[in-house]
Amino acid sequence: GERFDWTYKGGLEERVNNYTSQHYSGVEEFFEPYVDDMLENVRYLKEEHNDGRLFKMFEDTVLALVVKNYMEYDYVVGNPPYVNIQNIRDEQKEMIRHLYDTAEGQFDLYCPFYERGLDWLVEGGGKLGFITPNQFMVTNYGENTREIILQKTLIREIYDFRDSGVFEDATNYPAIVILEEESNQKTREDNDFRCVRVRANTDEDSDRELDKAVIESVREHRDDPGYGDELIDVFDYPQSKLGTDYWALMPQREQNIFDKIERKGDKRMRDITDAIFPGPTTGANSVYVIEVTDAHQIRSHDKGETVTVIPSGGTEEFEIETDLLRPWLSGSDVQRWRCEWSGNHVILPYTSLGEGSRTDQLISKETLQEQYPLTWNYFQIHEEELRSRQSGRWEESENWWEFAYPRNLERFERPKTVFAHITDEPAFMLDNEGTWYFKTAYAALLSENWQNLTEEIACQLNSNALEYYFKHISTVKAGGYYEYRAQYVNPIPCVTEDGGGAFGPMREAAGEIVNAIDLDSKIDRFPEAYLGDFDGQLDYITYEWQTRRYPVNAEVQGDVDGEFTVQAGRSDIINDAAMYSDDREARKQRAQYVYAAVDGRNVKSGEVSTIPIPRRDSDVERLLDRLASDRQRVAETDIEALEAEIDEAVYELFELTDDERRVIEDYLEVF
Repeated sequence: GERFDWTYKGGLEERVNNYTSQHYSGVEEFFEPYVDDMLENVRYLKEEHNDGRLFKMFEDTVLALVVKNYMEYDYVVGNPPYVNIQNIRDEQKEMIRHLYDTAEGQFDLYCPFYERGLDWLVEGGGKLGFITPNQFMVTNYGENTREIILQKTLIREIYDFRDSGVFEDATNYPAIVILEEESNQKTREDNDFRCVRVRANTDEDSDRELDKAVIESVREHRDDPGYGDELIDVFDYPQSKLGTDYWALMPQREQNIFDKIERKGDKRMRDITDAIFPGPTTGANSVYVIEVTDAHQIRSHDKGETVTVIPSGGTEEFEIETDLLRPWLSGSDVQRWRCEWSGNHVILPYTSLGEGSRTDQLISKETLQEQYPLTWNYFQIHEEELRSRQSGRWEESENWWEFAYPRNLERFERPKTVFAHITDEPAFMLDNEGTWYFKTAYAALLSENWQNLTEEIACQLNSNALEYYFKHISTVKAGGYYEYRAQYVNPIPCVTEDGGGAFGPMREAAGEIVNAIDLDSKIDRFPEAYLGDFDGQLDYITYEWQTRRYPVNAEVQGDVDGEFTVQAGRSDIINDAAMYSDDREARKQRAQYVYAAVDGRNVKSGEVSTIPIPRRDSDVERLLDRLASDRQRVAETDIEALEAEIDEAVYELFELTDDERRVIEDYLEVF
């Protein structure tokens, strides 16, 4: 009638619970705004149009409820949405977590779709086929999804396309998964399922013809277990070998080697480490991470000195104390064995409370003002930026200069093994002194009982054998890169008892590699790195760069009068009084000294370089001789051959045969 009240009066939750054995709480609050909106539409249609669409709307609503909640299906096929938890509204996230066991941790929305899809299947034979990311097979968030699949289904087929790029516009490492509902445990344990693993990487600048070839090969050979070519591998895998930890699907020949490495390893990384941890999050690297205008004039932990710095990505110069500066590695700086440091530092406004402490003490405002006034002034200049971090989290904070997430900073000043987060090959570097801080990397701290094996463990982690093992359990990224983090490093097997004498050669080879890399780094820092024990008198050449070339490409130029200069392109000519000598050969050596100091350096137009140079010609000659000797030693060190020796030693540790080694190396040629 005309006086009908079109407002919602409640009762939905009670009625829903009358029709299901599962109790739903919060339904009333969740649906009330939608119900109100629906009633307003109904009111409009009824009062303004008396429209038949009113009944169609109710019909569609009831039909959707029946189709989704009261029917079972022989087949469920779909391509669920891939949505990370961070992109789901809080109220929706809470509801999904309440309804689905697969919505655990940092889940992706496609995981609950597996659970819901399996619930729709008829008992004893219904089939589900989904295209989803393959990540649920190896990530922590996929553990409950793996468990539900194993408990409820026969796995019939898995097509893992990895990072191949065969699906245009899809960059989520797709897999096709076909499951059959089966409640009989023995049937599940006796099940072998078909796997197709794509080998070809067609991701970047994809060749569509190659994509088509991959698809055609899958279609043609999917029923040929044991088949393999340059595009795909086809094999059967026993469901009984799968657990909830991770699914490493591989042909039997690879599985045998994988299992052998597990058997021969007497420990896992999680057994011999105190922690595998990421770096701190400053929340504003543009403030905390700085470039020292001349990185050669500073050593970490220098006390009572000041230095000129430029904030990361900025141009303005500031003067601050060196006491709070620590060497900072970016992700690309972390390399095998040693780093290639860009020269950046981080301002660390904390005092460590010592080993074993769970927190680090933020340096107070009063201490900063009294002991580090230049650093405090620097923070004040950037106060607005620091307060506005993370949507204004520090707007009202009394400690607005703190890091966003310090991450137990005392760990960074202990000996550790640092490794890159995303890389296409193992990149474990030794930090024997506890020097380096970082963000986009991880580090492993060996437990006290195992610290004497730091080099041996690093050799194993960088070896072909354990790269092979790791790449079977880690998530693959675009372009053949893999994700190195705690979840995947912790399970890696390692050998801690040397029964065959392999540790000695490994340690010796690693020492030669590290020495050569360190020596090469010293050469790059000529002449400053060669002046630590120099007690003679020095002059200083100061030069402001004009070139836009980056890095410097220098050469020594001489004229008919026996004068020598150092030139870089057309705009930079270094010819300083400190380069002069009465002797022609000495003048040439001084030019060669300056050339060695600037060639290859990263400079910017307007930047000033200060080059220390000995006053005595004999000292210049002596330093150049040391430089030449070091260059020769580096040139004579064959790092590739030394790494091959380490690989052989690790093969011996795990008792791998020649045939097994060939399988490993063939695999690493592809993956």
